Amino acid sequence: MAHYGLPHSGTSGSAPGWGADLTASGTLWMNHLTAFLGKVGLAPFVGGNFDSLVFSPALVVYSEEVIRQARFFKQGFVINDESVALDEIESVGPGGNFLISELTVKYCREIDFSNSIWPQLTLEKWQAQGRPAAHEILRRHTCSLLDGLNPPEDHGELISRGEKYIHQITT
Repeated sequence: MAHYGLPHSGTSGSAPGWGADLTASGTLWMNHLTAFLGKVGLAPFVGGNFDSLVFSPALVVYSEEVIRQARFFKQGFVINDESVALDEIESVGPGGNFLISELTVKYCREIDFSNSIWPQLTLEKWQAQGRPAAHEILRRHTCSLLDGLNPPEDHGELISRGEKYIHQITT
């Protein structure tokens, strides 16, 4: 990011986790959501784990999805008489269940549940696919993205500079 002159912040969540695991996901969500809500204005550095000594392409892909959803959340939501439905709250009462209320049924179909990594699967579809683990689906998705990448125009220069730097620090 420094090469391209992009300001960035270290919200990689790199200390915990061994990649795109459950521990890292919580850190990513907290870092990226607060970055958007707090108007950090910087591009987050993503992909590092083990104190950024290791780079995880899968963590970059997962971070992109977290950032997409955090941006969606940042758009906010309407709070008015129709969307809050105080009459439904009163009719359900304390300790009641809003899962089948008219408002929940109405708005649950309007929410964007799409996800670029994990498809919405029923239990039967998941079982029919051989019960894939979430990290395996993420790995396959990441590999498919990497397979379709084209190097940037300055790829040779960037590799040369990196190799020169590595050679200087190892000799």
